[in-house]
Amino acid sequence: MLLLLGPTDVGKSTLAQRLLERAGEAYLLDLDPGQGSLPGTFTLFRHRGGLIPVRRALVGALSPVGVEAKALVAALRLARLIPKGSPAIGDTDGLLDPTYRLLQVDALSPAEVLILGSEALYQALSWRKDLRLRLAKPLPEARRKTAAERRKARLERLLAHFQGAIPRAFPLEGPAEPGRLYGLLDAEGFFLAYGKLLAWEGGEGIFLTPHEGEVARLEATRLSLPTPALPG
Repeated sequence: MLLLLGPTDVGKSTLAQRLLERAGEAYLLDLDPGQGSLPGTFTLFRHRGGLIPVRRALVGALSPVGVEAKALVAALRLARLIPKGSPAIGDTDGLLDPTYRLLQVDALSPAEVLILGSEALYQALSWRKDLRLRLAKPLPEARRKTAAERRKARLERLLAHFQGAIPRAFPLEGPAEPGRLYGLLDAEGFFLAYGKLLAWEGGEGIFLTPHEGEVARLEATRLSLPTPALPG
């Protein structure tokens, strides 16, 4: 695996896409819970003429900060699904904390780590002589996005996720948290879809969700989505 590290808006995702297109058939490990394919999650994709989702893992936040252990385990579980010997790229968020990044590198054991646009992070990790590290400049076409642009992009991805959502009843463990999205998990602990709590009574909740199949567990996240923004 090639693991891409660096601050936001230096071209990590653009570079990952270019490398995937060159490789033809490969895997993409989307490890950006804030600006990735679905906010609050990590996703493993198979690339074969396009990106095909394989599995998702719930992080439950827009950044690994405060949920570091959960984020590391989620990344490792997805990475283990990559067939041995298959080319793979890990595309990360912009967190520059050296402690977390080193833990992530140790968990994923990438063949190479490419750090874009952060000499400070490169220097902080370079003491580890067992790691193959490279430092590169940001891509020339990389453009810094505003906070408003980031919020808009996240909202658009969440709204697309909820297209076709239907109300469903599920057992509700613990106190209701109507201001937060819930993650619907399968029997292996992988992410199925989000649910928006609409009503609750007597240990049962009514959730708006795009998922129609079986659900093993619901888990409240740190994400929210205003009800007026939802389809329907």
